[in-house]
Amino acid sequence: MLFPFGEGGLERRRRVSLSLQDHVRWALRYHDRRFRIHPTFAFMAFGILQRRQALTSAGLQVRRTQFHRIAPQLSSITIDDLQTAAEQERPITNAGVRELRKHARITATKVMGSNASRATIRSEIWSTVAMLNAPSIWLTINPDDLHDPVAQVFVGEEINLDAFESHAGPDAFTRARNIAHDPCAAAEFFQFTVQTVFETLFQVTHADLNVQLN
Repeated sequence: MLFPFGEGGLERRRRVSLSLQDHVRWALRYHDRRFRIHPTFAFMAFGILQRRQALTSAGLQVRRTQFHRIAPQLSSITIDDLQTAAEQERPITNAGVRELRKHARITATKVMGSNASRATIRSEIWSTVAMLNAPSIWLTINPDDLHDPVAQVFVGEEINLDAFESHAGPDAFTRARNIAHDPCAAAEFFQFTVQTVFETLFQVTHADLNVQLN
C-alpha cells in the first residue's frame, strides 16, 4: 500500500544517497498523507531510528580505549548480580553493575525520546541559564489541537484562514477524529504555534538564539 509499484522504498540504492531519517521525514510530508495516517509506519520508523542510535552510541563506547579494561568486569555480571542491584538502595555495591549502568546511561543520552536524552536537554537548559542568566518569563505553551481551526488545516480540512472564524471547520467529534487519525498534524500544529509565539510575541527566531549561544 505504501509502495504499490515496488519502487522508492526506504534505503533502496539510488543515485543520490538519502539517509533513513531524511527519507522518513519526506514520507511523513508526502502529499497524499498515506505514510502519516498509516497505523504503524511512523512508530516502526521511529523504533528503527532509536535502535540505530542506540547501537551507534554503544559502538562508540565499545571502541573507546578504556573499555577493554572494564570488559572482563562487565562480562562477569550475572542475573543474580542485576537482581541484587535492583533491590539495593543507592549506591550499588557491585562495581561491574555500576559500570554497566554508567555506560547504558551514556548510550541512552544519544537516543531521541529516551529519559536520558531528556535529562541531557534539561542540563543544557540549566547551563544556558547559568551562562545567560535566568529567563524573564517562564511559561508553558499548550495549544489546543482538538478545537483550534488551524489544527484542522494541518489535517487537510478546507478552512479559509483569510476569513478566519473561531468556530470554523467540522464539529467536535470530527475534529477529535481528525487529530487522532493524523498525529503528525498535531505535532506540526504544536511546532507552528510555538514558533509563531516566539517570532511574533517575543521577536525571537532560531537565528537569534544561535547568535546568543555562540
